[in-house]
Amino acid sequence: MSSGTPSSALYFEDCVVGRAVSVAAREVQQADLVAFARITGDLNPLHVDPEFARRTVFRGTVAHGMYVLSFAAGSMWQSGAFDGTVIAVEAVTSRFVAPVRPLDRLEVTLVVAALDAQPAARRGWVQWDVRARNQRGEVVLESEWRVVMARRREGT
Repeated sequence: MSSGTPSSALYFEDCVVGRAVSVAAREVQQADLVAFARITGDLNPLHVDPEFARRTVFRGTVAHGMYVLSFAAGSMWQSGAFDGTVIAVEAVTSRFVAPVRPLDRLEVTLVVAALDAQPAARRGWVQWDVRARNQRGEVVLESEWRVVMARRREGT
């Protein structure tokens, strides 16, 4: 369930280059990293074993890059801006810029970078530039998402 209302959802027609959607910051928990590791099978001790991770270059556990990407996707949904309007995520490219640690607070911002109205009468492609920043304002994730979004129908 998302935090937005259906009337706050963005349709393809609402997307203009430069339009931004920001999502309130949420905190990363060590228990979430362990749960993610169990779900994915990526039990690298760098993510789940604080004692092991303390002896690495990171000096403590860090989130999986894919956790950070999934966190950003969850934030997108929680914004309410995509309720019922995202049809599919066609492509994602990402760069994991800096480590994310337990208790970091991540804020995610999505900005419309490009539009393609050609796919069909009922949908269009939107390229979103996605950035996640920690509580110090440092970028930890840079990503581009090509998303198929519904067009507004009469009455919506």
